[in-house]
Amino acid sequence: MRVAGQRLQWWVRALLVVVAVGPVAKPGYGQAVPPDDGMTLAPGDAIRLTFWREPTLNGEYQIDETGSVTLPILGGLRAVDVSSDQLLVDLREAYARELAARQDVSITLLRRVRILGAVAQPGLYHVDPTMTLADAIALAGGATREGKLQGVRIVRDGQPVFTDLSSDVFLAERARSGDQIVVPERSWFSRNSAVVVGGLLSATALIVANALVRSNN
Repeated sequence: MRVAGQRLQWWVRALLVVVAVGPVAKPGYGQAVPPDDGMTLAPGDAIRLTFWREPTLNGEYQIDETGSVTLPILGGLRAVDVSSDQLLVDLREAYARELAARQDVSITLLRRVRILGAVAQPGLYHVDPTMTLADAIALAGGATREGKLQGVRIVRDGQPVFTDLSSDVFLAERARSGDQIVVPERSWFSRNSAVVVGGLLSATALIVANALVRSNN
């Protein structure tokens, strides 16, 4: 009976270790790529304008398939031939020449990405590079009950370029136009931990009860 009791203690400890530790996380793959500060906008991206004294002109103006965009006051212009940084400088100088004194305009270059995976509303979204991954995921309705905000990955041209990303990473550091932001699902164990723990505890109680019955016989 002493040997049986020792075996019982060993099995109980093993079960508790499984419950406490859970499944081992799989390592990510892919290497971080330095951000391309000189990258250009692409068709499908947009330019957001906010005018201080002319709110009727506010809006998001999308770049068409030819790489052109039509903006209030400035008219049509090419938006894909220069870096994003240079495009911002050119637009600010152009509006400074055209607008009256004390008329200010805020210019934000938006990149179109696809947000997929365990989110409430997967689809195409225009995102501000100053956003974090969590901000972008919120545009898609946030993660579902099965989703998690750790281990997010970015897919570019069908290939994962970043994996195991934290949701507080800024888009400017990782995402480009046309990328896919994929929110992973929590592991089966994580989603069903309450059921698993309850089952293990019930099994443990049954083993203990059986052992006590045998010891009393």
